[in-house]
Amino acid sequence: MNRKTALKSLLLLILGCWLPFWAFSQSHLQGYIDEALKNNLGIQKQDFALQRSLYALKEAKGLFLPDVELNTSYLTSGGGRKIEIPIGDLLNPVYSTLNNLTGSGKFPQVDNVSQTFNPNNYYDAKVHTTLPLYNAEIIYNSRIKKEQITMQQIELRLYKRELIKQVKLAYYGYEQSLQAIRIFENGIVLAKENLRINQSMVKNGKAIRTVVARSENELTSLETQLEDARAESLNAAGYFNFLLNKPLNSPVETSHNENMIIKPDSVLHSSKREELAALESLNQINTLSVKLTRSTLLPKLSTFIDLGAQGDFLKVNKDAPYYLFGVTLSWQIFNGNRNKNKTQQALLDLKSTEIQTEQASQQLELEVITAQNKLNAALQAFKASVSQTALSLQYYKDEQRLYKEGQALYLELLDAQTRLINDQLKQSIAYLNMLTRNTELERAKASYIL
Repeated sequence: MNRKTALKSLLLLILGCWLPFWAFSQSHLQGYIDEALKNNLGIQKQDFALQRSLYALKEAKGLFLPDVELNTSYLTSGGGRKIEIPIGDLLNPVYSTLNNLTGSGKFPQVDNVSQTFNPNNYYDAKVHTTLPLYNAEIIYNSRIKKEQITMQQIELRLYKRELIKQVKLAYYGYEQSLQAIRIFENGIVLAKENLRINQSMVKNGKAIRTVVARSENELTSLETQLEDARAESLNAAGYFNFLLNKPLNSPVETSHNENMIIKPDSVLHSSKREELAALESLNQINTLSVKLTRSTLLPKLSTFIDLGAQGDFLKVNKDAPYYLFGVTLSWQIFNGNRNKNKTQQALLDLKSTEIQTEQASQQLELEVITAQNKLNAALQAFKASVSQTALSLQYYKDEQRLYKEGQALYLELLDAQTRLINDQLKQSIAYLNMLTRNTELERAKASYIL
């Protein structure tokens, strides 16, 4: 087996070992996505807004129903303007004549009446019911509220897609931080082994003491980088838990070495972007708003009925109950062109939304093409990094063997070790970049099934 064939076999072995871990990692990630969609505070806020829109629609539909209210009033008064009724002056002469003719006093004298305009000791209790028979404003207002619910549902789906993207990126970032920790830990193991070899060679007089000091410095440097990587990992875990609305120090489950080349055909399917759907819904709302402003020119027809009782306080007799029924028709003739100007404003909003929709469509199409190109580049970069890492690993093993045999300098071994660690880090970053680009393409195509 030649050297080229051996490298290919090693590369296939590395990729083959990552495959099962990928599926295991995705199961963890899917669980976290479900948890985020359930517990994220932003989702809950969007859900509250949707529920508010539902109640707003119910409120609008309630305008079609009768409006019933109980009205009662009691009035008492004193003084004020009065009307003089000369009933005594009119009847007393007649009564006096009748008494003289009959020789009796059956017709007593009566006084003139002075009646105030304000009612005194008077009550009026009634059930007032109104019902709109035709009001175009109510009809279009209800349709606008219904369309606003549709828009709110679209915005909720949009937020979910953004949240899923952020959860995936945060998860991948945390995995990459763990890989960096493992790389530095493995580097420390190699550095300690080199230190042990150098100490043994110095002890046997095969090397000078400088190589031991160099090994110790290299070990210290790797330990410092390891602490930095652990701090970055804690920050990444904290942000990930923040998205899931969990305590920031909660453990995050991942698998080990879950690197795998993404298949581009796995994300080819796409669906309509929520951004376009939201703009179309906004366009529909603006269309209804135009009709709403124009409907103010139409007449409004409604009816009412009052069922109640009125009379002196606490006196109820057969004359107290009453009903009052009526039909009202109102038609605005002129209001200073306010409705006309409102209609023009609504038409301008409608045209602006149409242009915005067309512009957004072009931008989203460009976003998909850009994301696809970036993913293709990231795939190639990851493949190259895997190959380079395999080559660096083989190179380090060869240098370590030659150094033990005294056929290579320590600087050459140290260079091989640094090169291996750097290439492993580059592969880890390339893997993260590939997953990030894949997530961006998935978001651009709205291909994640909600």
